[in-house]
Amino acid sequence: MKTLIKKNSIPFMFSLLMSIYIMSSPLRSGDALQFKSDIKSFNYHYLSFAVFRYKNWSSRFLIEAITAYFSVHAIQFLLLMFCLSFLFMYAIIQLLGFNDSRYHQYKIIIAILALFFFPINLLFEGAGIIATMANYYVPMCLMAYVLLIFKQVTKTYILQLLAFLFAIQQEQFALLGLIIFSVAIGYQIYQKLSVLKYVPFFILSIGGILSAKLSPGNAIRNAVETNVRFPEFQSINLLRKLDMGFIKMSYDLLFNGSVSLFFILMLISILIFSIIRKTLHQTIGLSTIILIIVLPYLQLWTPASKIKIIYDTFPKDTKGNVLSATGHSIATTFPDLAMLMLFIGIMLMTWTVLTTYRDRIIVFTLLIGGVATKMLLSLSPTIYISGIRTFIPMIFAVFLITIYFIKLILEQLIPHQEQIIVK
Repeated sequence: MKTLIKKNSIPFMFSLLMSIYIMSSPLRSGDALQFKSDIKSFNYHYLSFAVFRYKNWSSRFLIEAITAYFSVHAIQFLLLMFCLSFLFMYAIIQLLGFNDSRYHQYKIIIAILALFFFPINLLFEGAGIIATMANYYVPMCLMAYVLLIFKQVTKTYILQLLAFLFAIQQEQFALLGLIIFSVAIGYQIYQKLSVLKYVPFFILSIGGILSAKLSPGNAIRNAVETNVRFPEFQSINLLRKLDMGFIKMSYDLLFNGSVSLFFILMLISILIFSIIRKTLHQTIGLSTIILIIVLPYLQLWTPASKIKIIYDTFPKDTKGNVLSATGHSIATTFPDLAMLMLFIGIMLMTWTVLTTYRDRIIVFTLLIGGVATKMLLSLSPTIYISGIRTFIPMIFAVFLITIYFIKLILEQLIPHQEQIIVK
């Protein structure tokens, strides 16, 4: 046991710290209180409760079951979070090659950044600790474990399939999985390699999305929330919904400090890599983009400031939630164009600073997948009231990109290093 802990000291310390943070928060709060009350009427039959919720409110069948269970059993919840946090950190270290003896001393960077990227009090208290972590943290940890398939860990293939089956209960992670495994299959076909091990994950991810779409409970929930929160939603066409989602996501990335900080950290990691590689144009471009995002926080004007001015003209309730943005005003044209140019600039700088197509494919898959998970909220009437927790799949992707660039930076600084092998 002592040898195991010593060998995996970083995952162990990370999981211990996460558990301490969780224990310092009120466990039975938010939705957990309601779940604990409701499960009594089902005589603590958790699967029966999950079936009822699937038919009447939520498409996340297994997540509903464990949320109800842990609303009653808080100690088991803490034990699960400890184990999953350990699994998450272990998986990230293995996935990105930090288990190599040459990088052993740098593993601590991943743990520090993970604590910074996934603060309990900021991301996981929206609907209460138990409910929010069951809906987002559990799928995220399992998704990290699933991605180890790209390191050809065949002994745990069945376990990874089972983990993915749970992760796709959360539709945003199902979409992220679909994008990742679609690209993986396409890459394998291009390289004339077998796609067999990726196909089940691809099929399961489609199933997760279809389950969310076709769930009777989800239809009922959408109808209720449309009527209560956004009565105009059904009359808006798809393009307008996507436009609204894009504007909302862009606003949060630029002006919600809790979100933009992670975005800026990713850009800084790319900038440092660019500086080390002495790519002048990319360094200037990335520095400019970072300044455009950062300067408004210092009360200095940049083109991004105009986006905030326009967004602030949308009618809002007393809590700041947008009540309507369904008109045909050209006022939204500038935010759309400005953010598109910003994203194109980021993608162009990132593409050109990377030297191999493998690196480009990995980073762009995560970047596009992360954006897509947030844009999925465009199809929900809760688009303008969804909390920061709906950014967690995107933050997960940004975290992976940041760590990936840190590994590339270390490869530049430490001579004669093997490259990350992702097949």
